[in-house]
Amino acid sequence: MNIKRWLVSIALIFVVIASLGFVKFQQIQAAIAFGESFPEPSGSVKSEVVTTQPVSNKYEVVGAAKATKSLMLTTEFAGPITFLGYEPGDSVKAGQVLLRQDTSIDEANLKAAQARHKLAKAQYSRQATLLNQKRTSQNDVDIAEADMSIAAAEIERLQSVIAKKTIIAPFDGTVGLEDYQVGQLLDVNTTVTGLIGNSNEIWIDFSLPQTARQPDIGNSITVSTIGQNSRQFQAYIIARNPQINETSRQVSYRASLNNEDNQITPNQMVNIVVEGKKVNTVLVPTNAIYRDHTGSYVYLLKQDEQNNWRAHAVAVTLGKRMSNKQVVLSGLSGDEFIATEGAFKLSEGLLVYTQAPSKSRMRGEQP
Repeated sequence: MNIKRWLVSIALIFVVIASLGFVKFQQIQAAIAFGESFPEPSGSVKSEVVTTQPVSNKYEVVGAAKATKSLMLTTEFAGPITFLGYEPGDSVKAGQVLLRQDTSIDEANLKAAQARHKLAKAQYSRQATLLNQKRTSQNDVDIAEADMSIAAAEIERLQSVIAKKTIIAPFDGTVGLEDYQVGQLLDVNTTVTGLIGNSNEIWIDFSLPQTARQPDIGNSITVSTIGQNSRQFQAYIIARNPQINETSRQVSYRASLNNEDNQITPNQMVNIVVEGKKVNTVLVPTNAIYRDHTGSYVYLLKQDEQNNWRAHAVAVTLGKRMSNKQVVLSGLSGDEFIATEGAFKLSEGLLVYTQAPSKSRMRGEQP
């Protein structure tokens, strides 16, 4: 009797569980059907076919003028000034004495050194004679010769000191505005004046980013002065730094400019335009570029098996910006169909609604 009741109870439990499972299955199926009734996520964007255009390699940078001959004259020894041979801002000639320092003590020491040298020379001569007579040793002769050489070296040292206390212009040029007076005491390594050499040529130094298309030696550049009375000149690149600056990642260049009328002065800032040959370049609208922490991307639009447009991200390397266009250095070659306005809301594989391009546009022809 008890077994029959247990069997009935178990059967009833199974019936209840089966009923609940069937109801839940129906609910799940209904939820799935309800979800499938919603449309697939999608995005609406504008689009266009990527084109290539001849673009000149043009960069505008700021450079600086530099004299072909320029140096700072400084003192090597301390001492008071006894002679000044220039006025601030004077034009000087090569070999012209610009400044002398007091050398009276050095000249006295030179006379003493010359006397010691004379004595040492006589001592050496006597020792050499005695050696020939075998009345002295070779060691005494060597000592006398060394004393004579030391005295001669001392004379050369003092003559060098006296000469270096006279500052002479090494080339024709114009001195700076430094103002000194006779009797003024100058310390070691005191800057006396700057000297800018006379020349009809002036150098223009400038730098370009390493991502730019680098010009060749001999290429011309346009140099313009900064200010209200701006003037333009043509200069020619004569040198390039063999290494990139590790801080700025730029390449340094030097150009030569005819400055016969002295319109440009050393250290003057100038505007520079570097323009090369036109090359076919991929250009895309700036709103087609999507950027994140991993880089820059463009969304290609490709049709799937149902002829629906799908978004596919492609990494690109960007160049300079030109108005509302962006130069693409790599990643696109032209004739690709890409999303433009609204591309920021796309994701990989997303269904896209856009106007399909005509066959002529896909071939790169102008509409």
